[in-house]
Amino acid sequence: MEYTDFGWLVDHGQELFEKYRGKWIAVHNEEVIGVGETATEAAAAARKKQPDGDFILEALDTEVDVIYGGLRLA
Repeated sequence: MEYTDFGWLVDHGQELFEKYRGKWIAVHNEEVIGVGETATEAAAAARKKQPDGDFILEALDTEVDVIYGGLRLA
């Protein structure tokens, strides 16, 4: 089975939470490529590094809903 960015997020969740708590991150190819106070900021930072690529947006805060691939999950 291919290792995915989602799997990487799960495997590294605690360390990512400790480093980026309260922020949004964008992940591509097992790397954080964007960080921001909002999903929009993290996505904008990610697009500078990966203009044509896909990435996952993740909120590292227990009080915020999570967005995956542009779809809001309740």
